[in-house]
Formats: sequence, structure tokens, C-alpha cells
Amino acid sequence: MRGCVVQYTPAALPDSSPLHGGIAFLDRDGVLNIGSPDYINNPEEFVVLGNAPKAVGMLRRAGYRICVVTNQSPILRGLWDEHQLHAIHHHMRQVFLEQDADAHFDMILACPHRHRDRCMCRKPRPGMLRFGTRVLREGISCDDGESIGELHSNDGQVDWWGEKPNPSHSFDCMVGDRGSDMGAGWAQGLRLFQVDAASGVFPVVGRILDSENKGDDFHPVR
Repeated sequence: MRGCVVQYTPAALPDSSPLHGGIAFLDRDGVLNIGSPDYINNPEEFVVLGNAPKAVGMLRRAGYRICVVTNQSPILRGLWDEHQLHAIHHHMRQVFLEQDADAHFDMILACPHRHRDRCMCRKPRPGMLRFGTRVLREGISCDDGESIGELHSNDGQVDWWGEKPNPSHSFDCMVGDRGSDMGAGWAQGLRLFQVDAASGVFPVVGRILDSENKGDDFHPVR
């Protein structure tokens, strides 16, 4: 099966940021930019949601690593290839840094698979979140065979009927506008913040930065 698209660009956190080790997993469309039912097909169609760069900068200044996790099935649908996705994300990085110098993405993971492929990385399965955690916190290589295998496995088990798992880190969170985002975060035991696709991540930043805020209630539908 074709692999997940990985862009790993770690950078030091801003000066004076707390070193709590938390990771903010962010969906892309409807969280960072205006989504489209016809997909975002080129950099020109990428339109930033209001204050999204400021939100990312605030999270990094508060000590969070940023990992974007996005389903991008147009690749396996044959609409465009990984090079086009890289062009879109290069543009995204530029726009965010232009608006906030701290709005850096430490990692971008994109699942190219369709629902019928039933891979471990397509949300609501948590493969991208698990892989991002292992790279950003545990320091494994992006070329680590065991982790890559887990990411692309189609036999990953999630007990959707069971209890929400315990998180590996209490600060970690998942921000998304859809149930599939919340399902992936739930399967990883994260704090969940579901946003309005018209406003994106900025309105929930205050809640994320409040370590006492447990996030939104959610239970996935199998």
C-alpha cells in the first residue's frame, strides 16, 4: 500500500517557552484554512482562516510542538500527486510564517488513502497521531521500519466500544472540525477540541492552553 506523506521539519521552540513536551495535533481543512468539498487542489485555493497563524504561534510560544494530520485521498483518487501536496504545504508554511514568525509546523502528515483502503493512518484511525508522537516525543527516526509499518498497517485495532485510552501525555490535544478528527484523537486518548469550520482553531486556543480544560466530550461511532 502506498505510504503516508511525511514532512518532518522540527525547530526549536520560541525563547522562554515552557518545556512541558505537549503536542498539538491539528487537522488542516476547516482548522487552518477554508475547506472545500472539491478539495484544495493547488496553492492558489489555500485560504487561511482568520487568526490561524496567530493561533499556531500562540501554541508554540506556550510550549507545544505542532503536527498537522490531514486525510488527502485525492492522491490515490488520481487527481494530483505528492508533489502538488508539497507545493500546497510549502505555500501554507510561508503564509503562516509571514503572519506570525513563531507559526512553525514541526511535522505534517498526510494520509493519501481512501476510506475503502482501511489503512491505519486515515482518520478516524489514529496511525498518524501515533507516528507523530513517536517522532516528536520519543525521537524515533522517520525511517524507523517498525513505526512506519504500524502507520500503514490495515489491521490496527481500536476498541471503539471501550473506554477512552489514557493519553501518553496530559497536554496533548487534537483539534479538528469533523467526527473523524475527534475519533482519531479519542483513540489516542487526547484532549479533543472540535471547531467550527468557518472559524477554525483560533477560538479554542484559550481552552487548549488551560491545562485544567479536559476538552470536548466525544464518543466515536463505529
